[in-house]
Amino acid sequence: MVEVCVRDGFVAVEFKYELPFILPDRFVGEMLTEIEKLGKAEKLAFSLHGPYSNIGALLDSRWQGAVAEQLEALEIAERLGAATYTVHSGWVEKKYASSELVAECRNRVGRALRQMQASCDNVEICLENQNSAEEGKINCAVTVPDLHEMADLSNGLVGFTFDIGHANVLGVDPIDFFLALGPDRVRVGHLHDNRGSEDDHLPLGQGNIDWKAFLKEYLKRGCTFPLLLELSTEEDFRCGKTLLDGLWAEAA
Repeated sequence: MVEVCVRDGFVAVEFKYELPFILPDRFVGEMLTEIEKLGKAEKLAFSLHGPYSNIGALLDSRWQGAVAEQLEALEIAERLGAATYTVHSGWVEKKYASSELVAECRNRVGRALRQMQASCDNVEICLENQNSAEEGKINCAVTVPDLHEMADLSNGLVGFTFDIGHANVLGVDPIDFFLALGPDRVRVGHLHDNRGSEDDHLPLGQGNIDWKAFLKEYLKRGCTFPLLLELSTEEDFRCGKTLLDGLWAEAA
């Protein structure tokens, strides 16, 4: 993946720490060293996306296991030389959800974030706005107030990963969401398109997100956080980059 990004002129890469690639026979330590060296040589910015473990789990054993997975992934992030670490907030299964249980889930997310931040010195933890269309779950960090509350529970230790596709699925203007979240608090951008009903991860330009308006605000606010494409194929990545490059030149 790094080689593809270098060849096509990208400047940042985010890795996902998930199965099956984190199994011992699939992910060896030497790989980390090779990637880190290549990143430094090519002046790439690295980020790591944490595992989808529930850091708001209501049972202590599950919560402890989820936090342990995140701490393990943070060690990998530091070894890679990653600047940022994207993490999803917790959730309560919808069939069990009550206001009391959701509040407890949020508190546990705050505890987890504080523990994670205390474990690393060189990687900034970034809380991502979650997908509101995900079935069967009450997610803790979907709206702007949710994210601000989670950041407060972490004692202000985390930044944000702004997922524009998730904001679009929420049924709000993604640009308004971005501005209300606070561009100065965003450290990572996740870019993919959809039509507002499902988290489709379509190539840029195939949904209804106004990419020109987003880039205009990004430049107007003096943002410098990396814009990371969350797409499926190499062709989609190249097309997305071509679209953004054209809009960037026009906006600038």
